This record gives sequence, structure tokens and C-alpha cells, in this order.
Amino acid sequence: MNIINQMRTKSREREKSNALAVQWLGPVRMLVIAIIAFGYASTMPRGPSEAEYLRTFGYDPSWFGISILFMISGFLALRSLENHGSPIKFLQSRLGRNLPTLAVFALLVVLVAFPLLGVPLNGTSGGGSRLSQHVQYLFKVITCLNADQLTPGLLDNALYMCVIQGGLWTFRWGVIAYILTAILWTIGGLRDRRVLLIFTAAMITTYGALMFYGSITPERHALFELTSVGLRLGWVYLMGMCAYAYREKLPRTMTIPLTILALTSVQYYLLRWTPFIEISAEIGFGYLVFLGITSQKTMPAWLEALPDLSLGIYVFNWPTAQIMLLLVPDLTPLPLFALSFPLAVLIAFATWAIISRQINTHVAHVTAMA
Repeated sequence: MNIINQMRTKSREREKSNALAVQWLGPVRMLVIAIIAFGYASTMPRGPSEAEYLRTFGYDPSWFGISILFMISGFLALRSLENHGSPIKFLQSRLGRNLPTLAVFALLVVLVAFPLLGVPLNGTSGGGSRLSQHVQYLFKVITCLNADQLTPGLLDNALYMCVIQGGLWTFRWGVIAYILTAILWTIGGLRDRRVLLIFTAAMITTYGALMFYGSITPERHALFELTSVGLRLGWVYLMGMCAYAYREKLPRTMTIPLTILALTSVQYYLLRWTPFIEISAEIGFGYLVFLGITSQKTMPAWLEALPDLSLGIYVFNWPTAQIMLLLVPDLTPLPLFALSFPLAVLIAFATWAIISRQINTHVAHVTAMA
């Protein structure tokens, strides 16, 4: 029995040694989130009808950034499953890493933001007592059933009325993606990279066809937006999985992503609009991020010592900007970002230092165990 255990241990160590190193993951992911936060802050004082700064190929940077985050999630999901092969451990790790930060956010909204900035509802909106609304809010945010639930009585006069959550709507799609990933891994649907590639290509084609249909159809069914968002986040998530599955075959050269982006520019500026402008742009940006997070260049010591605050910054960047704008209504986009983003980083660091660091260490230990 000892010999068998030793063989299993050596096998796991060999598999882990073959796993692609992602030492640059934290800095690259935080950079992507900083771009998302900049895009949000650029439109927040002007209203949701205004385009974000750094809009590229007709799409806002926050939209591209969220897609890239889902690509990274797909990449890490398949990496995790191939390392330990356990869908249960996979779900435990995602739950353990995401839930504490979501809980801190929800509690801060209820215990701090509402008492300081909220207004009495007087029974005119939301329905039910303030206590019942808080309980429902906490439950829906923490479980991701409706993480972007509106908050009646809070920021009702903001240009983005009732919305203090920002990008939290993506957490529900993340939970769906993780559950489906665990199921597909269990039944063997993700173990053959050729099947994964075919599945990804089929979803890209379906998304492109749906977007083209939407562009020529003035009256769309109510499910159109829901389906399009699901397909959009789904194909980029699968693309991230493909990047990991084919990591050894992907050329490590800037020529490929730059060529893809150049072809995207040609289509955008010289040809008619098609959904493949967005698709090719996200593939090009995604390839750049893949090269970044898997770079083998030596990381500076100061950057290596920096904790990965990606999740906290993603969660807190929007509410800090909203509250900063509420306190100083005359702020323009650039000063708003300059003031609110460092505050979001500070809150993210405090959340990591007090709560997330120990939980993440425990989660890493559990998923590493046999």
C-alpha cells in the first residue's frame, strides 16, 4: 500500500510540474480589472448612455475586460481540474475564494452604506420592511442568485439609479459556468481537447449567428438578451479552457495576437459590421493576456510580494466610485477614477488581509490534499 501511495504522489507531482506556470496571473488580472474600473468611472458622471473612454472597435473596455476575466476563469478551471481531477474540490475552491469577499461587500452595503447614505422608503418602493429587504439582499448577493439586485433607497438619484453593485451581475454566470464545468468534467466532456475545441467553435458560431440575427431584427424576443449574454460569456470561458488544453501548441509570439487585432481593425474601419469584430478582438486581447500570465520572465521582487487583490478590486471598484461621486457630485471622470480606485484597492487589501488570506490558504491546502 505504501508503494502505491508513493507512486500516486509521484504521479501527482509529475502532473503538477507539467502544469503551465502562471506567476504573472495576479498582476495581469489586476491590470484587466483596473481597465474595467477606468471604463466604469469614465461613464459614471455622464450616464449610461455615454460611451466609456478607451472604447475600441465599437465596444467599451469594461465589456472586453469582463470577457477576458471569463477567459482567465476558463483557463484556470481546466488547469485546476487537470491538476487534481476532482470536481468537488474545484467547486469548493471557487466557493471558498469568492464567497467571503461577496459576504463582506453585502454586509458593508447593509451595515454601512444604508445607514449613512440610504433614505427611508416610506413604503413607496421595494415592498416589505427594511429588515426583510436587507435579509433578502444579503441572501441574493451571497448566493449569487441575484448578486446585482437593485437597492431601493440607496443612490436613487444617481445616473445609475439603485445600482451599487457594478459588475456583480457576472457572478451568477460564473456560478453557472463552474457548475456546468464540474458536471462536464464528471461525464468526461472536458477530457478530450478535440471535443472541447469543437464545442467552443460551435458556441462561437451560435453566438455570432444570434448577434447577426439581432442586428437585422427590430423586435426581439424577451429571451434574446439573456441568451446572448450567456453565449457570449460561455464561448470566452470555453476559449480560455482551449488555451490551457492547447497551451503547448500555442506559439509564444506577439505576432499572432497583433495580426488578429490588425485584421479586426481592417474589418471595423473598412468593411461592414459583423459580430466577428467583437469575436476576433476578444480572441486577440485574450491571446495577449495568455502570453502575459504565462510569461517566463523573472518577476520583480516588489511585484512578486504584491498579493492578488483581483476579486476585491473587481467587487469594490464600482461602489467606491458611486459613493465618491455622491459625496463630490462635480467630479469628472478622470479625477473620479484617481480618487476612487485607490480607495477600492485599499478596501480590497483590507478584506484580503483580514479574511481572504487565511481562507485562501486553507482552500489551497484542501485542494492539494489527496
